[in-house]
Amino acid sequence: MQPLSSIGDYRFILPAPELRRYFSSYYFFEIQTPDGAVLEDLLYPEWAGARFMLEGGIPASFVPDPPTPVARASMTGPTTRAAHIACQYARLAGIGILPLGWHKFVGEDASHYANGSFDLEVEPAFAIFDAIWRDIKDLRDHAEIAGVIDQHLLAALKPRTDREKEIERVHDALADPEITDVGQLAERVGLNNQYVERLCRRVFGFPPKRLLRRQRFLRSLAPRIFDPALKWVKVLDASYHDQAHFSRDFRDFMGMSPRTFLDMPRPISKAALRARAEALGQPLQVLQGPMG
Repeated sequence: MQPLSSIGDYRFILPAPELRRYFSSYYFFEIQTPDGAVLEDLLYPEWAGARFMLEGGIPASFVPDPPTPVARASMTGPTTRAAHIACQYARLAGIGILPLGWHKFVGEDASHYANGSFDLEVEPAFAIFDAIWRDIKDLRDHAEIAGVIDQHLLAALKPRTDREKEIERVHDALADPEITDVGQLAERVGLNNQYVERLCRRVFGFPPKRLLRRQRFLRSLAPRIFDPALKWVKVLDASYHDQAHFSRDFRDFMGMSPRTFLDMPRPISKAALRARAEALGQPLQVLQGPMG
């Protein structure tokens, strides 16, 4: 197989300090497959993200559907399903949007955009990201693009609110492996179950029970992304009853069995996640807590 380093260049840049409560990173991928071959891969469930295709393209869809063309400037809402991608050549920039960032800079009900991809140029809710797209589409330098993104977002930044503190408490609890059910989550954040349910749907995109299942699943999967020699029994979250329980979650979130997943080469996602771990300390965005 072609070495991962020769397939693409993957870089992550932190936003301005004032923005790190809202955005996990800006990322820049340049992917060139060997001999023009089409490489297929998976993107893991995650929080929302804006993606700007500066050159080329990456057809994508949510599993189990085959990849289809995506708008050059697109917003993906929060997801609980893996995305199936296919790529030959692409140069793109992206913004990882944390739940607090969705609340602050989009403000719409996240559940309406969950597990979906939308054209930034036609969706009024994403106007600020469309403005960013217009100003970066002809740029090449990563630092310059990051600077333009910072300028737009800092200019739109408004004072903090009490609701933001609630959102951060929920996000922090979701990232804690000790929190395994909705009752514990509500108790940790000091809010009643019904309020947490509404808040999670509107800001995080899904009911709290599904969010906790996604966190548990990805905590278990993360160690094996890079080391398929590890045994599942060594990495499964303690709240899984057994491996069959985990396998059911695997099919739900990834659209395939664990064995099918491990048999996939996944050269793009492995390299990108390794670069993210080196730059930010965590390969998967959703396993990070609030960054402020």
